[in-house]
Amino acid sequence: MGMSSGIHALTAIDGAVSHTKSLLWPFRAGVWLRLAVIALFVGGFGGGFNFFSFPDGGGHAGSGMPVDLFAPGLGVAFLLIGIIIILALVFGIIGSIFQFVFVDCLASGEVSLSRTFGMRSGKGLRLFLFQVVFALLMVAAMIVALLAVFLPVQGMGAPNLLALIVLVPAAVLILVCVGVVLMLTTDFVVPVMIRSDCGVIEGWRHAWSFLRPELVNAAAYVVFKFLLAIVLGLIALAIALVAAAVIAVPLVAVGVVAGIALGDAAVPVYVLLLLIGIIVAVPVLLLVQVPFVTFLRYYSLGVLARFSPEYDLFEGPEEAGAVLA
Repeated sequence: MGMSSGIHALTAIDGAVSHTKSLLWPFRAGVWLRLAVIALFVGGFGGGFNFFSFPDGGGHAGSGMPVDLFAPGLGVAFLLIGIIIILALVFGIIGSIFQFVFVDCLASGEVSLSRTFGMRSGKGLRLFLFQVVFALLMVAAMIVALLAVFLPVQGMGAPNLLALIVLVPAAVLILVCVGVVLMLTTDFVVPVMIRSDCGVIEGWRHAWSFLRPELVNAAAYVVFKFLLAIVLGLIALAIALVAAAVIAVPLVAVGVVAGIALGDAAVPVYVLLLLIGIIVAVPVLLLVQVPFVTFLRYYSLGVLARFSPEYDLFEGPEEAGAVLA
């Protein structure tokens, strides 16, 4: 089977729309809720924590010792940081596994959170480690480059300023490259790993074999996917804001009435209303993402099929079954 002609980033849109409508309509609550859970994990997460607030005391004046490392407050801070790191790692690993489960669901048309979760756990862990190691290597490269500029103590002379001017766009370029590699890993390498039953590095070798001859098409896909994600993200944000307003208005109204009637005693009511708002808003906002996340994943799978028909996961029932083998 030969490769399809034209710009793959444009020719895959109609198929992605058709697949998305077929999966999500007519509305089935179970399908939408399961996809909402997947969207929560595959949507990505980030954040950092700087915990440098230490209690007074515990050190010895003039001793040069900063703080008592066994101070209760510091111990609690370390405990919280440890819990946050562990939760972030667990969330990231589950999210990596769900990248494979998501493809399984879309390829088979059967949306299930558990059907292939165990089967894909090994590949998901390898994907997670690849993403972490790759990102850390790129960050380390930027840090080394920056240190080469700022470590000299002779002052910020002209050579240092010139190096800094060069390093800033270089750092931006590295971040863009990191984003592109991670995006292509998720969009193309994950389904390649499923179809070829291989690891991340071998999956990249397979992917590079069909991306290299069509670098213009690959670049077009990266740019168009980026623009498409921005447009769909803005639409999803607008819908989410409307949904949040619909949820918030009656709760705020009840809060105002409670404040007038109870005064300071209305604080527990405010807390209860806030909890109700969070409990209602979180699943609603996740459900808003479902059609957009589903469309984008169908879209990337459609583009992949145009790069290499060998990795077309929608060729027929027998092929869908092969995906889960």
